[in-house]
Amino acid sequence: MTRHQWTVQETFYFPAEYGAFTEAAECKVTPGFTEDRTEDSIRLQGIYHIAANVVFDGDKPVADASEERLVIDDVEVDNNKGYFEYAVPLNVDLPAEYKGILELHVDEIKATPNDGGLHLEWTVHLKEVKVQEEVAVAQPVAAEFAVESTSHMEFLANADRAVENVHNEMEDFLLYIAALDDDVTRKIFHSNNIFVEAEG
Repeated sequence: MTRHQWTVQETFYFPAEYGAFTEAAECKVTPGFTEDRTEDSIRLQGIYHIAANVVFDGDKPVADASEERLVIDDVEVDNNKGYFEYAVPLNVDLPAEYKGILELHVDEIKATPNDGGLHLEWTVHLKEVKVQEEVAVAQPVAAEFAVESTSHMEFLANADRAVENVHNEMEDFLLYIAALDDDVTRKIFHSNNIFVEAEG
């Protein structure tokens, strides 16, 4: 397993009407990417998806952002608490020596105030998982057929036993009727599933 890491940082500013950023209650950075492999290199392209719960201080005025600043206009704000999502571009070039499955993990996320905005910094860890060659193991096909055959035979045997049980119950019932005296007639009246015997 091969590891490599790098640091990414970005500063976000918000509309002045919300006041100055003071803290990030929660911040998540999730990388998503695709691989473009050539003989010479591997290029990862995608985004770092940022989702953050932030707190503003409405009493601290903030100067209007200049054109060079990244301003997040789409912020859900309620009682000086806000939530926003943003996608930072992900472009990384790697040497072609990485042959395994590549995974990116983010940790050490640091959120600090910067001139009324949010300065976000995170560390990205590249993990290469070596692909293990699967050893083909021959499956005993005959054994599978034997199991299926055995279960089929068991099914037939159970069915035969069930038919035999029904046949035996019918014989017992007929023997019971034959053993009744001639002056006794068995009549069945369906009244709440109560069986009533009456003499004929």
